[in-house]
Amino acid sequence: MSDENDIRRRIELYCDAVNRRGGAAWIDCWWPDALWTIYDRRIEGAQEILTTWEGAMAGYSQIHFFAQVGTMDIDGDRARLRVYTTEYLTTIEGAQRLQVGEYDDLMDKRDGHWRFAHRAYRVREQRHVPSGERG
Repeated sequence: MSDENDIRRRIELYCDAVNRRGGAAWIDCWWPDALWTIYDRRIEGAQEILTTWEGAMAGYSQIHFFAQVGTMDIDGDRARLRVYTTEYLTTIEGAQRLQVGEYDDLMDKRDGHWRFAHRAYRVREQRHVPSGERG
């Protein structure tokens, strides 16, 4: 497989892990020394990233997460990406929302494997679904 295919596959595995709530598979997409920047918060290291993600996931009864690569620039063992996301979320309390986001990513290739070195996330749009419109 080419580097581009390997990177796309890693993003697919990431999405699958979110949808299955598979913490071990999800954190396997990150390097141990990775950085996650989300909502102006810096989370450093795979263990702290996983702990933060598990805490966030506990607030949702349902999550449907999808991603699409916008741009990908590979330079040797480093890749810069822009990845767009769509999330359909239902909180434990039953509130629903649609969230569209964007990641600016750095991925590194180490020992032949691509993983995230830094993911910087921001919400592009968020819509709450009124209770009368829920399916």
